[in-house]
Amino acid sequence: MFMLSYGNYVGIDMIDCVSCESPYEWVDETESEWEFNSKGRDRNTFNIVAYDFGIKLNILKRLASYGCKITVVPSTWPASETLKMNPDGVFFSNGPGDPSAVPHIVETVKEILGKVPVFGICMGHQLISKALGGKSFKMKFGHHGGNQPVHNLRNNHVEISSQNHSFAIDPASLPNGVEVTHVNLNDGTCAGIAYPALNVMSIQYHPEASPGPGVLDHMIQIIVLFKEFTEMMKKNKPFAAEEEHFQVLQEPLVCAA
Repeated sequence: MFMLSYGNYVGIDMIDCVSCESPYEWVDETESEWEFNSKGRDRNTFNIVAYDFGIKLNILKRLASYGCKITVVPSTWPASETLKMNPDGVFFSNGPGDPSAVPHIVETVKEILGKVPVFGICMGHQLISKALGGKSFKMKFGHHGGNQPVHNLRNNHVEISSQNHSFAIDPASLPNGVEVTHVNLNDGTCAGIAYPALNVMSIQYHPEASPGPGVLDHMIQIIVLFKEFTEMMKKNKPFAAEEEHFQVLQEPLVCAA
């Protein structure tokens, strides 16, 4: 292919080559050895739409582990069709190439933001950032492989991550209200954002992968991110407030002696 022969894929749409051709339901069970949420899991609690930009199977397994019934759709799937499905959340997947080469997908993301909670990984993170008004740039070498240190600014922890990308987002180009949540410790580039006002979260690395020295630490990393997404969806459900009010009413009264 041209891009492989010359090594220059700036401005080339590579997502179209790897996305699925039509929507499908993810129905595979998550094997017990890959199950990180075996306790207290509710099956099919959330209906989500996952945009396939080259989605990894482990991401689908992780989402299913947290009670998501997943409909995977192609990268060209219109936002209007997604919203007609009335999902509890939308996931934008990882994928190859230059986020600036797919302005039609950025427009799709833009139409969905603010309508339902969204979560993006890798390419999904970059497309969400661009839909919010951010700018992307080509890195000199990129981040490729495991053991990439990332500073989680929210809890001041360092997370050892797996990454594979050649583009990044300029945090200075993001609008007010967008919080940079993670920073790559090797070069200071943006590795994650959140926009609470629109129920948006995204991460540059792959939380579903398995890098780093500690299995327990990595399990915590997975739990926090995927659990945060499900909590956003739970709070956004129309009946969430009513359920919480009902639970308060059901609590027994305690009288002073």
